[in-house]
Amino acid sequence: MKGLFIITILALMLSKASFAQSCDYKVEILVDGNKFRTEDFKWRMMAAKIDGKSTNITGTAEIKADGKTIKSYKPWTFASISKQKTSSVYSPNLKAGSYEIIAEIKVECDDSNKENNKDVKKITIEGEKEETKSKKSKSEDVEVENKDTINNDINKKSTTKQATTQTIQETIKPVQDEDTIIQSTNKNQKNQGTQSATANAVKNPENREIIYASSSEKAKSLILIFLLTISIVLNIILIWRR
Repeated sequence: MKGLFIITILALMLSKASFAQSCDYKVEILVDGNKFRTEDFKWRMMAAKIDGKSTNITGTAEIKADGKTIKSYKPWTFASISKQKTSSVYSPNLKAGSYEIIAEIKVECDDSNKENNKDVKKITIEGEKEETKSKKSKSEDVEVENKDTINNDINKKSTTKQATTQTIQETIKPVQDEDTIIQSTNKNQKNQGTQSATANAVKNPENREIIYASSSEKAKSLILIFLLTISIVLNIILIWRR
């Protein structure tokens, strides 16, 4: 009986020793450098056995910016691992700025060194800085203001030109009106002169008779000259026939 008891105790001790067997797995972030352009940034994570037996592994990762999670990944969930596992290549489209990649693994064996179960990498995505963008926006604002100023100056000049033209037209109109008034005054004076002469002729019949007498005398003298001219011509014709 004693022998059987001792064998049972030894078996229990061996089984405990086997269950208590330790392991050591690590995780590593694989990335070429720490500064990238958006289109060039790629990364992946790798888990590897340092010591111990095969086990199951769960891996997670996330990318943070200013303490906020931007991207999250879970490449393995209770996946078996004997030596090493590598995730797919990730190409997140990140904007310019600073980021932190955090990768972590959990294993089902008794991991003797849990400090290497987590890895952290800091990266920078290069691009236009906010200062440059703000300078560009300011320069664009200044350009818009300059355009507005130029347009305002042009509008002011156009308004001034129109006002000057209107003033000249308004100045010319009174002069034309004055000329019209003078011409109409002269016409009125002429008409008044004619009307006054006619009125005088009507008022003074003696003057009218004088005018008629002078016109009749002129007619008589013209008739006499005409008759003399005809007689001379007739005499010349008669002499020429002889």
